[in-house]
Amino acid sequence: MAEISNENNIANWSLPNLQKINVQELYTRQRQSLRPWFEFFNTAKFKPPGNIGTATRRLITNVEHFQTNYVIIIIILSIYCVVTTPSLLFVLLAMVAGCYLVSIKNREKQITLMGRQIPLPHQYLAVICLCIPLLIIVGAGSAIFWILGASVFVIALHAIFHQTPNQDSFGLQMEEV
Repeated sequence: MAEISNENNIANWSLPNLQKINVQELYTRQRQSLRPWFEFFNTAKFKPPGNIGTATRRLITNVEHFQTNYVIIIIILSIYCVVTTPSLLFVLLAMVAGCYLVSIKNREKQITLMGRQIPLPHQYLAVICLCIPLLIIVGAGSAIFWILGASVFVIALHAIFHQTPNQDSFGLQMEEV
């Protein structure tokens, strides 16, 4: 049964389906799949796995079960990383300010260059491309890898040590034959 749900999840992320995604619908779906935080942090359910098979099963089941909670953890770690790196925060704020200025300029009159009007998305892209060297200089690459590493570590640690909601809560241990 788990294989069927995984196939359905993979089918939902195909290119034709991604082009049809409504942001409001995606937000609603993720909001509904958010598990209560008291269930997520319930210390009574944290126990070491008995073997590698149990750890793997817990990892897969918990990642699927707490998916939205893990996304929120990643967002929190990202905010922490940006706030604690002032130079990165400054460049990101400059990029947002540049995009804001572009949108203000386009309200009054669309920008023209050499007699051609430049579409708004291209102007945003130009601002972002101008900020890329600054992001490289301030170490955005290392920040991204820190966020990835910290997220994988925290999520894997939680998923492996948190008992799965259906099997481990009853104290049942299934052994593979």
